[in-house]
Amino acid sequence: MAKKNKKSIDKVKFINMDKNVDGFKLADVLMQAFPLVVNFEDYDDMESNKLITFLSGVTYAIDGEIDMIQPKIFLFATKEDYKDGSLRKFVNEYKE
Repeated sequence: MAKKNKKSIDKVKFINMDKNVDGFKLADVLMQAFPLVVNFEDYDDMESNKLITFLSGVTYAIDGEIDMIQPKIFLFATKEDYKDGSLRKFVNEYKE
């Protein structure tokens, strides 16, 4: 019996940024087609901007999209991940 495909929202990795989180590992997760919700609320603004820029480049390279859910919370995902509608619904529920 075949397993049903998981919805994209079920694959999301939620990350609270701090100095121990490796940006390159986040890029690896994103390139393995796992959507990322990254919370920068308690992270340095300058470092946040650098990591957002880096992850934006990775997202572009994998033909993805970025949504700002709240001023310091972002969703990075491939366009394919948006197709089932579950990520768009999540963003619309929590977007300020």
